[in-house]
Amino acid sequence: MKFTIVSEGSVEPKCRHFRICGGCQFQHIPYDEQLAHKEAFVSQCFGRKVESILPCEPAWRYRNKMEFSFAQSKSGEKFLGLMKRRGRVENLEECFLTHPWFIEILKKVREWWQKSDLNAYHPPTNQGVLRTLIVRRGIHSGETMVVLTLSEEPFNEEALTTFVESLPLVDALILRRQIIRKKIPTRFEERVLRGRNHIHEKIHDAQMRPYLFRIRAASFFQPNTIQAETIYQKVMEYGDWKNSEHILDLYCGTGSLGIFASRHVERVHGIELINEAVEDAQVNLALNNVTNMEILEGDVAERLGDFSFHPTSIIIDPPRAGLGPKTIACLHRLNAEKIIYVSCNPVTQAADCQALGYAITHLQPIDQFPHTPHIENIALLTRGHS
Repeated sequence: MKFTIVSEGSVEPKCRHFRICGGCQFQHIPYDEQLAHKEAFVSQCFGRKVESILPCEPAWRYRNKMEFSFAQSKSGEKFLGLMKRRGRVENLEECFLTHPWFIEILKKVREWWQKSDLNAYHPPTNQGVLRTLIVRRGIHSGETMVVLTLSEEPFNEEALTTFVESLPLVDALILRRQIIRKKIPTRFEERVLRGRNHIHEKIHDAQMRPYLFRIRAASFFQPNTIQAETIYQKVMEYGDWKNSEHILDLYCGTGSLGIFASRHVERVHGIELINEAVEDAQVNLALNNVTNMEILEGDVAERLGDFSFHPTSIIIDPPRAGLGPKTIACLHRLNAEKIIYVSCNPVTQAADCQALGYAITHLQPIDQFPHTPHIENIALLTRGHS
């Protein structure tokens, strides 16, 4: 099942690239209509009524990260922007999902590239240098990061010097090389060109207390800071924890949900597979003076097999593919009183909730990415009652 909206629309699209760029498909549809369709889709996935969807306010300029692609035609014409709906890359001149600074950076890099003899990377032939440009800006902190990702092909150091000179006001300017070998996982080599290798962003709880998080080039961080606050605050509301509780934060990433919860409970254990995320989580614990949370590195199902205690509550925020049978079996064994399941894929979330066998107490859709088909949903599952 895939989310779509069948509508002719009645709103004049804001962006000149609409219907060409694949970044947002629903600009022509009134925002309240978008919300109604998304709420209905989550209801359809679960076969029951859900809470009223929480809108994104504002519905524009909400993204704190974009990844742009380099591409070239056979004649040598250069493109830097987002993928078009039918392949290739659109040279973006504007984007209303981000702060205008993102387009300023895009234009400066495009101007730099036009003056250089560097070629865009071409995957079928494994030739060319320039792969992607990642741009980040903290919504609350205002700190900025630009990451230029290259292939393994030799890179002209003179061109690198002019690249740095073209972007004078960036807090973290980073170069990454993507190393690809047959039968070996892809790896990256990173080099700081100016500033530092990270930025920070703040997320506030319901009492407007700020939590500080480090973001590196490869860090996952919710792309919509404002709606991340909405999600985290709703998870805390559903948790309604007592100070004596011991909870688990599964697929914890850089530890943000567990860090939020740590203020309300006695102990938190987070589990995360990716080593870089675990490193970031350890830093974030220190940044927020959290001493009652421990981060365990490894596969969730495997690490859960080592647990001998039974947590009162479990927070789950898995990848789009969902939990998998091994993790579901572990959750059955742990038999927590409450599970709070955050998902960016209501289809797999609904299937997982059915397999878990808990009563569904609340279903709260949240529009994290207006004008796109993406939907976030929080399910509150309780043992034995609804």
